[in-house]
Amino acid sequence: MVEDRLTRDAAADDSVHAHLKCLDSYKGLECVGLEGETALVKYFEGILYMARYAISGLSSDERKAWPDNLYDYLSNSYDHISGQEHYITHAVRYMKHITRHMSCVHIPIVVRPATIDDEIPDSVFGEMADYAHALWSCQSTRLFVPVLLIHGVELSLVVFTRDEWRRVDFGSLAYTDNQPNANAFDLLSDTICTLLYFLSLPPQKFGHFCDVSRRIWGNYEFVHRRDLADHDQDPVLVDVNINDDSTNSSINIYSSNQIERSVNLCGRFAHVFRVEKNDRDFILKLAWTPLKQLPEPAVYDALKAANIPNIPSIIDSGIIIENSFGYRVEYLLIEDCGISLTKYLLTQSHWDMKWMSDNAARPMSQIVECIYSAWNAGILHRDISAGNILVKGGQVRIIDWGSATLLENSSVDIDAIETKWRFKKETDMYKYSKYKHESVGTSLYKSIPVLIGATQRSIVDDIESALYVVLES
Repeated sequence: MVEDRLTRDAAADDSVHAHLKCLDSYKGLECVGLEGETALVKYFEGILYMARYAISGLSSDERKAWPDNLYDYLSNSYDHISGQEHYITHAVRYMKHITRHMSCVHIPIVVRPATIDDEIPDSVFGEMADYAHALWSCQSTRLFVPVLLIHGVELSLVVFTRDEWRRVDFGSLAYTDNQPNANAFDLLSDTICTLLYFLSLPPQKFGHFCDVSRRIWGNYEFVHRRDLADHDQDPVLVDVNINDDSTNSSINIYSSNQIERSVNLCGRFAHVFRVEKNDRDFILKLAWTPLKQLPEPAVYDALKAANIPNIPSIIDSGIIIENSFGYRVEYLLIEDCGISLTKYLLTQSHWDMKWMSDNAARPMSQIVECIYSAWNAGILHRDISAGNILVKGGQVRIIDWGSATLLENSSVDIDAIETKWRFKKETDMYKYSKYKHESVGTSLYKSIPVLIGATQRSIVDDIESALYVVLES
């Protein structure tokens, strides 16, 4: 087995044996000309090399238990993390990805020369959280972000989900005495084999909801396929219906086509892409929504059932993951609704009072019509902002209903939507208490009552937010 090979080779090779022994004392590392973090990094590289060498020495039947190499270790700076002082300097990366781009990082590695006990120092935790945030921002299929922490001669795994983090200690990477015995070898090989186990897991089993190891030059493929039960055999992200007669089609999306949106380290967020299929433009949205909130596709079903005007046409929608650490992973494929209201008004050539009355009032009337019609049907948007009001050919569309709620007077058939989208209206909605409203929304456009802590929200708040959008435009 792999651990037997590791033990045998480590005991037989004097140079490896000496290297392992001197890890017990950082002063001892000076004998090989290394110390501190540099020594730990080089030693970790040696561990991975020894592991691969051990696997390569297995019989052909034994090697079948180990998948093809999906990852590689790289010890150089990647892209600078936007807004932060940190670079990811050490990481396990996807072998087929662009070498230095942040999107190629599978597991960031943090190295500290001193052993960290139960409480992780703020500076170390902050660095790991920055890494997690960076990967959430640029990798649109993430379910969680693992970070390897090498501290002293100990190895730990810290996993960041949307709202929480967990630490698992793997064990020691070196001997605990100067004359290692069989038990010391066993403990060391246990740690290494635990590491190898996690490094052998494909992305769809450790960190992502699909296989991204074959993603080359920044493109994902969304394949039209009805069976989503098994992600292992196909690099499919999600089944997307383009039209009824399309039975074997796919959408390629590129990182360069990603629409910039801020991504928080916790809470609801989405990745949005502009995509093209069959000579048509679409917007593809992957959203992570807390289970206590309504699925956004369910809200669009309610809007459609109530014949609300000025909402986007939904080409396809669905749920990819029903529960990932308290979040639902949803997707929406909608029509391309054009440009923001601000950009639309800037494209107009006249800026006199007549133009203001003729052109600025027209979008506002469409916005109010949509908000009012939705409110009459018992649907409140709660996040009217400049980015959520789009215009195409003079026609306004209000998008991003992911923060919407259904009110007590809703005329929508809640039971039918509840059955289709598999949520519980008693726990996943705020329908039964008009005073139980979260402080959702974009701060710059929130109404004054919401900003000062009002617990009751109404159509007045949405219209006030719309007014701020028009005034800003």
